[in-house]
Order: sequence, then C-alpha cells, then structure tokens
Amino acid sequence: MPFKPLPIKHNSEGKVRTVGFELEFANVKVDKCVQIVQGLYGGTIEKKHRFSQKVVNTRLGDFSVEIDLKLLTEKQYKSVFESLNIDLKNIKIGNSTLEDKVESALESMIQTVIPYEVGAPPIPFDQLDQLEPLRQALMEHHAEGTEAFLTNAFGTHINTELPDTETETILRYIRAFLLLYPWLLEAGDTDFARRMTSFINPYPAEYIALVLPPSYAPDLDTLIDDYHTLNPDRNRPLDMYPLFAALREDKIAQYTNLGSVKARKTFHYRLPNSRISDPNWTLAQEWNNWVVIEELASDPAKINAMSEDYLALKADTFIGFEQKWINKTKDWLA
Repeated sequence: MPFKPLPIKHNSEGKVRTVGFELEFANVKVDKCVQIVQGLYGGTIEKKHRFSQKVVNTRLGDFSVEIDLKLLTEKQYKSVFESLNIDLKNIKIGNSTLEDKVESALESMIQTVIPYEVGAPPIPFDQLDQLEPLRQALMEHHAEGTEAFLTNAFGTHINTELPDTETETILRYIRAFLLLYPWLLEAGDTDFARRMTSFINPYPAEYIALVLPPSYAPDLDTLIDDYHTLNPDRNRPLDMYPLFAALREDKIAQYTNLGSVKARKTFHYRLPNSRISDPNWTLAQEWNNWVVIEELASDPAKINAMSEDYLALKADTFIGFEQKWINKTKDWLA
C-alpha cells in the first residue's frame, strides 16, 4: 500500500513537510532494536544506558529507542535502594551486579504492559516508504503489538509538521479531527485495550460543542486557554500540547499537571494501533487515515458544513449518535 501524499505539501518556508513516527511494541529489547536500526540505516549507536539508546547520524537522521517508563529510563527505582544505603552498582553477583539483576527483573515484569518505543526522525512525507523496512524487520524479529495480548495498549504515533502556525489553520485541524474521530475509530479498527485505557481519552463533549460552531474564532492564547480548561490531559488521540509548547512555551510551562512536554511544531496523533506482528499491516495504512484529516482540514467550507450537520444530529439524537455520524461521515467523504 503506497503512502498517500499530503494535500498541502510544503510548510510556510516552502520546504517539504516532514513527519516523524513513534512505534510501540514488545518482545524486541533495546539492544536488539538499535542493531536493527543501524543495520538498515547506518549511523552510530549511543548508549545512555540499557533502556535508553540512540542511533545517530543515520542516512535519515537520529533514531531513539527506549522503554516507555521513567522507572527504568531515569532509574527511578534506585531511590528505594538508596534510602536503605544499598549501592546496587557495587554489589557483585557473578559476572554482573545487583543493579543488572534488579533491572532485568523489572523489565521482565513490565514488558507485557509497558512498551519499547522506537522514535524515527522527522523525514519528508514523500520519503515515508523508507520506514517500512524497519516495520518489516521488527515483525521478522517477532515484535509484538497491540493485538498480541489483551493488555497491550500499544500505539503508533504520527508527528506531522504543520503547513503553517496560523491560529485559523490549527483550529481547522482540530475541527477536522473531531468531526472524523468516530469514523477514524472504525476505519483504524482501534483496539479494545486502547479504547478502555486512558491513553487515548476522547475529547469531552463540552469541548466539541465549543469549537465546532463556525462562530468560534479565538486568537491563539484563547485557543490554548480553552483547550487546557476543558482538556487538561496529555492522553488525547490528538495531543496538541507539544505544538502549543512550541508556540507559547511560557504559557504551557505554567500548567503544572502535564508532566514533561516536548515542544515541536507538529501534530501529535496518537490514535492508531501498533499491529507490528501482523504481516498484512503497514505504516501506510495508519498514515493514509491521517491524510483524510489533512484533506478535510484543507477545505474550510466543508468543515463548516459538516460541523453544522454534526451539531444538528447531536441535538436530535438520544442514543446511537456515533454510528449515525459514522454513516454520515462516509457520505461526506464519498
């Protein structure tokens, strides 16, 4: 399956828009994953420690590989032992240390629920097919994704550069996503475990009701304030905080309930599954669903008409709204 092109191909500087992928999986450890990346793309392995490594200066850029848990990546578990005056690193057990044994035990316990993650560098969207060999190699090394186990709420994150950072543009993308969200759940066959966990909480109805009316025309600060007031949560299927941090760093820094926010001028799309062990799954499938959002976001008149349709149906529907709206969305997309 080919990767669909973006309807708006260049950013405001005239450069081809870039995209970064983050892929979550189990059963392929960090050491093996960086070797896979290096074998495919070249570069040099830089090892912070066994749970957080990079492959830098590859032909695509710098890749990161880590386990998605600060307990291990930042060695937070050590504080418990330090409070007992136990120096894990200097206690030898055979050819290893007590630190190695503790980390191996923790890794073994959590790896079915906490994923490993490989982060690909941002590359031009028309070169995304270069990431398919990585997906293929992970599958061949028996990586396990969302479908492998009931608790594997693993995802594929897509970080697409904006065409520009005008508030009107950002709002169009938010609206397009909200309008397409029920359809995206169906089209992407979003896994039950991912729907039931808190990692991709849907946007509150109150926020949708605020932003969909065509009369809503905030400036950037108001857009961010409204978003945070009604969505003080990083766990949204489209997480806007990295973008907002890139545009209003001081404002986002004042929000103390968000944890660490990596500022970047991209959308952080977190909805897709990671079906890495499925030989019929490709990154292009998930990317092409994102492109549907892009296509709608580039059509303001269609957004306004769909928004009015959505709000009218919502007001008139007591039960079964989502399926009714999915059917209407299919008509709109057709």
